[in-house]
Amino acid sequence: MLLEIIVFLSLFGIGWFFGRKAERDHWRSLDEQEKALAHISIDTNKFSRSDEAGCFVSGNVVLANDYFKLVLANIRNFLGGRIGSYETVVERARREAILRVKQDAQAAGLNHIMGLRLITTQLTETGGVVEVLAYGTAVRKQ
Repeated sequence: MLLEIIVFLSLFGIGWFFGRKAERDHWRSLDEQEKALAHISIDTNKFSRSDEAGCFVSGNVVLANDYFKLVLANIRNFLGGRIGSYETVVERARREAILRVKQDAQAAGLNHIMGLRLITTQLTETGGVVEVLAYGTAVRKQ
């Protein structure tokens, strides 16, 4: 029994450490990519006009919480209150999806995205996996 608890806690700690490292690396990567694509502007206006021909651009990402955060989120869900671990997953997924839209626009040689929209979907019942789809119309802005 004691050995099982030690193994569980060891694996739990290893998972927590590597999950935190992966999340920090992803935040750092997002910051770097956002700086590199800062020249591509975005507006969220529903009705935008441009004299240029537009091109549909989209970006999709699916992210999952690590097991450690799922356990903590389930405890928080039981007790009530804000679930910060889910918020960070949604924020990272949103930023990644917007980056992918910008990369799609850059690949087409365009520098402005009009009418950006985001759709968020929870893919599991536990809420640990989230999908974010970002899309809009890319144009060349003078």
